[in-house]
Amino acid sequence: MSEKLSNEKGLLFFFFSLLSLLNLVALNSSITLANDTETSQMPEANSHASEDISFIDTAVAEGLETEAIWFGYTKEVTIATRHETPINKAPSIVTVITGKEIKNLGYRTLIEILKTVPGFEIRKEPATGVVEPIVRGVEGANKVKVMLNGHTINTTSTGSAFGRFDDFPVENIKKIEIIRGPGSAMYGENAFLAVINIITVDAEDIDGVRVSSGYGSFDTYEENVVFGDRYGKVDISGMAHYRQTTGFDGIVKSDFQTALDNLFGSSASQAPGRVRDGSQEYDLNLKVTYEGLWFQGWYSNKNREPFLGGGLSLNDESDLEDNYVFGEIGYKKTLEERFTLRPRAYYDQFDSNSKFEAFPENTVLPDINEEFTIYPDGQIFIVKGIERVVGTEIPLDYTLFDGNIITLGLEYRLINHPITTFSLISTKSQELHYLISKIFLIHFPFYLISHEEYFPFIFRILGILLIP
Repeated sequence: MSEKLSNEKGLLFFFFSLLSLLNLVALNSSITLANDTETSQMPEANSHASEDISFIDTAVAEGLETEAIWFGYTKEVTIATRHETPINKAPSIVTVITGKEIKNLGYRTLIEILKTVPGFEIRKEPATGVVEPIVRGVEGANKVKVMLNGHTINTTSTGSAFGRFDDFPVENIKKIEIIRGPGSAMYGENAFLAVINIITVDAEDIDGVRVSSGYGSFDTYEENVVFGDRYGKVDISGMAHYRQTTGFDGIVKSDFQTALDNLFGSSASQAPGRVRDGSQEYDLNLKVTYEGLWFQGWYSNKNREPFLGGGLSLNDESDLEDNYVFGEIGYKKTLEERFTLRPRAYYDQFDSNSKFEAFPENTVLPDINEEFTIYPDGQIFIVKGIERVVGTEIPLDYTLFDGNIITLGLEYRLINHPITTFSLISTKSQELHYLISKIFLIHFPFYLISHEEYFPFIFRILGILLIP
């Protein structure tokens, strides 16, 4: 009986001690976090207790301050609301990676950076060699919106930006803001899984010319020229970049053509053999600002190999070429400290000129008459196409009480897909033409953006999309 009573007393003493400890932590945390409010303090029992509490307060304050800096609470982001907002008040799960962090951690491309973001995985599509993100277990490059200084760079045909921007040069990055989750309420299409905004360096960040070059594994060679300076009220910054690499040189022991050879008795497969992962690209970027007026432009040319190939078979005659250019001009004007007008106009053009060797020389495949045919030159596709996008956006912000903002706007886009040609080079050449008519998009967004300290949110009050 006495032993049971002793155990109960010990258990009661343990819970009482735990409760006292939790109360002490809660009290110290509330004193530390309430920086701008007055707090009442208990009368001092003795000088030693006062010194102990003071020591705990200091330690907890330093710990919380360090943790806040580590998680980026001192930074402001624009990706969550399109306005500068402290990251701890952003109504989204936001990650910010600065240029300094990129340099210290040794990242060389955009894809290397994204591999370290929580919830992100990166895979390579074997047929074309294009990298694809997997966000929180869901795959889809066309479900991740990518922007360069707020300008959308996803192509209109596939919805992806990673084929052209996976090797984006890190020397020109000031910071990267990422919404790790849906952002369609603010950014519309392609923002189902995540939103990425690459912010390039400004003139004040460079104040001159910075030249760098490097050589690494897989015969990777890079040259970068980043420049920026101020001329009176005009800021000019930009970049010139060249990169080439042979890419990953892994060995494929057998491919899909191996299975076809076993089925039809042919010997066309090039396996075992090395994958073809090489690429070569040129990039140019220019950014000019004059008071509230700005212009930015981009040009890139990229030639790459298909890794395996369209038929998941090793080949040696594929070459995928992509060109992309865009220009954007905008203006920001604040009226009576409450109204802010930010109109902008832009033009994008995507060019594709690709040669796919789906299956290698002497492959045996069924033709359109369902007869098995030998293709002495392999099965080759030529794909050519041009996409053009012209648009304008006129948002108007009105600041309410407590920093809350109402955004009204109008967006108009003309998406033009001219003739896209698919040519099949085989025993009999075939050529197919697809004409996609012009698409007009008229969008009337209406947002309420709240910057409340404890409950920030974005509420899309109205959004009308017209496709004539």
